[in-house]
Amino acid sequence: MKILTIASTPFFSDRGCHIRIYNEAKYLQKLGAEVEICTYHNGENIEGLKIHRISEVNWYKKTSPGFAWGKLWLDLKLLFLCVKMLRTYNFDIIHAHLFESLAIAKIAKIMAFKKIPIVVDLQGDIEDEFKSYNRKRKIVGRFFYELSKIVFNWADAIVVSSQNAFEIIKQKHKTQKPIEIVGDGIDEELFQKPDPKKYFNSKEELDEIKEWKGTSKLLIYAGGMSDNKGVGEMLDEFISNFERIKDWKLIFYGKGEKKEEYLHKTIQTGQENRFWFARENGYFSLPHYLGLADLAIEPKQNSSESSAKIATYMAASLPIICFENDFNRKILGEKGFYLNNWKDFSLKLEELSKTDLIEKKKYDLEKFSEKKQVEILLGLFKKVLI
Repeated sequence: MKILTIASTPFFSDRGCHIRIYNEAKYLQKLGAEVEICTYHNGENIEGLKIHRISEVNWYKKTSPGFAWGKLWLDLKLLFLCVKMLRTYNFDIIHAHLFESLAIAKIAKIMAFKKIPIVVDLQGDIEDEFKSYNRKRKIVGRFFYELSKIVFNWADAIVVSSQNAFEIIKQKHKTQKPIEIVGDGIDEELFQKPDPKKYFNSKEELDEIKEWKGTSKLLIYAGGMSDNKGVGEMLDEFISNFERIKDWKLIFYGKGEKKEEYLHKTIQTGQENRFWFARENGYFSLPHYLGLADLAIEPKQNSSESSAKIATYMAASLPIICFENDFNRKILGEKGFYLNNWKDFSLKLEELSKTDLIEKKKYDLEKFSEKKQVEILLGLFKKVLI
């Protein structure tokens, strides 16, 4: 099977969506498929993946999630790149990540005079996405949400990342098209055999973190630095309860628009030694940093998207603190440490520091393996092609 993957995003940029694109492409290839990825000009090339990029756009450097008017120009360039690919190669199927990629896929196959089925791969609902990343763009968000209702019907099948997203999309779009849940699986290879080169590149900082941690308990957050992910509230609660959680230190691993603001806020406390903002060494160095932590946190309270963070933490055998919701409960069961609201946060950390409950966890990773999730995806592709 030859697959054209369209990613209307600066792939690869150390984000949950990009990790999903990477893992799906990687394991589709392991299962015998041939994958060609078309994406923006910016982003990191990944060894083992065939990535085709639009020509350079010097003025567009954004790699964080969220709407930007400049994306419209990039999407137009991406459209013509996809037309060229469709005319050059005989693809069996188009795998479109995100709503914009679905629109590009439909127009590209018309322009290339190809009759190729399209499977759209969505992390969540576009309205939810705009509320999370573009709160001030309500009119723009409403326009694109209404447009998405039309575009949605251009897919031959739909893939979503969680049961929550499945139910929301079923309810809003009332589609009769096949819908399959393909979760964010665990790339066990990355954690069982971390890249030694990545360790060598990070060794100096890892040694510094070990010394800084000392005898304290270490809580890690690995993900995007933005308020919509709950990071700002987490930081405020940590700062407000310094005395109660005096046994804990907090490390951030990730990047984003709010990183400098969060860093400045910690300095203002006068206790900046309680925090560590790791260098931006990327997703493939992450296992080495997770290995230093005692506990991991997913601070996002609710979303139609799945949480790649939780899968990543599980792969590292870390105990996890997160909010009580259907998705988190389904994934972690009784092994999760749950919050009902942010007032529970310091109480839970205080409780955990006095017990042996934060030892490494043994999770049942088999049902969450990326290979099993991608087998579901490949099965859907085959159904569409019948």
